[in-house]
Parts: sequence; C-alpha cells; structure tokens
Amino acid sequence: MEVSREIADAVDRVVRERIGRKVHEVSIDAVRASDGEVTIFVTVVMEREATAADFAGKFFGLTGRVRDALGEDMRDVFPVIRPVEAHA
Repeated sequence: MEVSREIADAVDRVVRERIGRKVHEVSIDAVRASDGEVTIFVTVVMEREATAADFAGKFFGLTGRVRDALGEDMRDVFPVIRPVEAHA
C-alpha cells in the first residue's frame, strides 16, 4: 500500500509543528499484513544534536494529530510513531 504525497506532506507538517526544528526527516510507510490489516509507520529522525529536553512531552498527543492528518479514508489505520536518532 502506498501513501499519497498529500497525506505524507500533511503528516510531515503535523510532526514538525509539534516537535520543532530538531526534526531532521519524517518518513511514512504503509504495510499491509497477511490478514489485510494496514499499519502506518511514521519514522521521525531527530537531529544528531537533539537532546531529550528538545522533545520531552512533544510526542504526547501526536498520534491523534497524525490520525487527523491521515484523513477520513484511513480512520481505521493506527499509526506507529518511531523516533530515531540521525546517523553521521
């Protein structure tokens, strides 16, 4: 399953609005399991110099915002948000 550019941009926008400038990159992947269930993986790559203080508490409520960005057609899809550190 592929996520449209429009939805990917909307998810990117809400993540950056919520977390701030310490976000290096946001990627979104949709995976369909053998039972037909779709899971959206949102990977948030934090800047190398980001500290826990830079994003403490900013992931709270982010799932709801991402679900809103996914839109009505994907209302039954649960997004998994994964923060990771940028590599050199």
